[in-house]
Amino acid sequence: MKRNLIVKELDNSFRINQLSADPAMSRFVPMVYDPIGFDWKAFFEPGFVSKFNGLMIKGADSVGKVWGVSFPSDEVLTHIISQAKEGDLIFAHHPVNMECGDPRGKMGRGFLPVNLELLRKIKDKGISFYACHAPLDYNEKISTSGAIALGIGGKIVSRFYPYGNGFAGVACEVPKTNTTDLAESLRKLAELPYTDNIGVERDDITRISILAGGGGDVEDIKEGEKQNVQCHVGGEVTCKIDNERGRREKAKIEEYLPTAKISILGLSHAGSEYIVIRDQLVPEIKEMFGIDAEAVPERHWWR
Repeated sequence: MKRNLIVKELDNSFRINQLSADPAMSRFVPMVYDPIGFDWKAFFEPGFVSKFNGLMIKGADSVGKVWGVSFPSDEVLTHIISQAKEGDLIFAHHPVNMECGDPRGKMGRGFLPVNLELLRKIKDKGISFYACHAPLDYNEKISTSGAIALGIGGKIVSRFYPYGNGFAGVACEVPKTNTTDLAESLRKLAELPYTDNIGVERDDITRISILAGGGGDVEDIKEGEKQNVQCHVGGEVTCKIDNERGRREKAKIEEYLPTAKISILGLSHAGSEYIVIRDQLVPEIKEMFGIDAEAVPERHWWR
């Protein structure tokens, strides 16, 4: 399949060109690359440099396989580079890496540049790299939060959290459950060793809010709580990033928690946004283009 055709169809499906610039990555891409002196504006494709979504690295003309990832970590990129053929395409939700920390382990470093050696190997091998951040969060057919809702059998009833050209969060109805059982269902869905459980235990959960990703921001939790729910599900629901801003956010969450009346469950930033890659994007790629596609997980989502 011709790369240009795949890129055009992905751009159209996610309405890449309708968003002037990604609200998050337009800040974080320069933030991670400028301090290390990497000329990302020259290295990446012009369209990505202006919009921070879409084709980031142009490989060979013909694509044999699409590799889907949540974050372009060293682990997944090393695996892909060792297995991919010239022309294959990496579809990444994020164009930069990130460590959010482990609720039972070490703190994270926040947003990070993609390993420059691996970026050069991708280009040298003729592999394309396509990034789709905010448009994958708010797309109404294939989305990060929507994939979680569908994965636990939820019925989406409303959307919230304005983001880019849509809404990143969903509220959904689920068969009556309790905090423990819901957390276990989510843990299995996200392939986690454990979830990050805060808030209160409930045995009357029939409506939940979901906001995948995130960095441990109390305002995200409060927006979910406003959706008349008994439980809020996020990527990060505690802040474990080891910098001054991370410590401020952690303090705000700890101040809020005594007032919480809902269950609050975290799935990790990377793990919560891998679900859409595995369950929705890969099947869609196979159906749209008739080519092979594979979702590449990480061994440890809490990182």
